[in-house]
Amino acid sequence: MVNKYLKLIRIQHWVKNTFIFLPLFFSGELFNYQNFLNTVFIAIGFSMVCSSIYVINDLFDIEFDKIHPTKKHRPIASGEISKRQAYITCLVFFLNGIFILYLTNLLCLLLALLYFSIMILYSAYLKKLPIIDLFIISIGFIIRILIGGNASNVYVSDWTIIMVFLLSLFIAASKRRDDVIQYEEESRLNREVVIHYNLDFINSIISIISSVLIVSYLIFITQDQIILKYNSKNLFFTFIFVIIGILRFNQITLVDKQSESPIKILFNDRFMQINLSLWLILFLLMIYL
Repeated sequence: MVNKYLKLIRIQHWVKNTFIFLPLFFSGELFNYQNFLNTVFIAIGFSMVCSSIYVINDLFDIEFDKIHPTKKHRPIASGEISKRQAYITCLVFFLNGIFILYLTNLLCLLLALLYFSIMILYSAYLKKLPIIDLFIISIGFIIRILIGGNASNVYVSDWTIIMVFLLSLFIAASKRRDDVIQYEEESRLNREVVIHYNLDFINSIISIISSVLIVSYLIFITQDQIILKYNSKNLFFTFIFVIIGILRFNQITLVDKQSESPIKILFNDRFMQINLSLWLILFLLMIYL
């Protein structure tokens, strides 16, 4: 019984909210007990708000999910959880998440409410608009970063926002490609917006964003103020892992055609896990040692 509710709230998707910890990590304050504790509570509260959105999104998408090869197993689409139970679960998680944020940080609460409002509009209408649907997902990750900055009292630079925006846009386009393939090759329409894309267009988006992301990261790590901030001239070594990560994700997307779930890739692809871990360890050594 518990398992079906964990599936409903997509507990595994809470990993997306580790973005909230990035400002704390890169500021060198990760081991500041008070800031870390505040960030943990805010991440939990925001994750609960996100779970309420996932439930609402499943309620909006129930007819599409029923014909999807994997989403048809979701609790609402499969009939494992009734609509009434889903609404109650949504309300419980939303109210508890808002309450935690209210007790911890009011500005983070306002950002979470902004995120909630945008995602409700996305579920109801904006996800039907081509290109806009991808940008809305990216905006959601920018809000996560801003919440993390406010949670830990860390300034979030313009470059951080740019890098997170590009990365999330790249992943969103790769994920949408899977829907396009199913529509063109299997005549399966998983979401309305897919009819406004084709494989050539989505491939060009992925190629453009990949290129811009790589160049932007290279510019970022070679700036004098960034080198001075981390007191290291070895930042260019991190570029190796960024290139490898982007190429690997492109391989999974374009060759293996397995980009439907970035979360599954993160949890299951050992290559990506090792590469991401090495990138983080390198920054950990430069920032904290």
